[in-house]
Amino acid sequence: MLWQLKKLSTGEALNEPQRLPENWGPIFGMGGIKDRLGDLSWLGDAYADQGWVEAGEEAPVPMTAADVNETIVYLLKDTAWSVAEDDLTITKGQRADWITYRQALRNIPLQVGFPTDITWPTKPE
Repeated sequence: MLWQLKKLSTGEALNEPQRLPENWGPIFGMGGIKDRLGDLSWLGDAYADQGWVEAGEEAPVPMTAADVNETIVYLLKDTAWSVAEDDLTITKGQRADWITYRQALRNIPLQVGFPTDITWPTKPE
């Protein structure tokens, strides 16, 4: 979660959105510090019209090629059962769907946007 220091009376931003330090509570010698950040008047007159407000979520970190390949390997291992010839719990049509899905997983590195813009295949039911 990102937070931004603002002037409460006008909504004027006093800094850029940022993450709060994890150790704020111990620094101030109190627990529950986040509950007291919306109005900083308790810090004195200089802070009477200031408060930290939630400014939204952080942008997700893009996946690297290694991350994507690791996910593909995991999904292939997790679905290996679906193509076993001796598995009688699924029909030939269902097995064909799983084979198509698994091939689509293998083809992900060939996508134009790889590794940051990927269209993941839909897992068969």
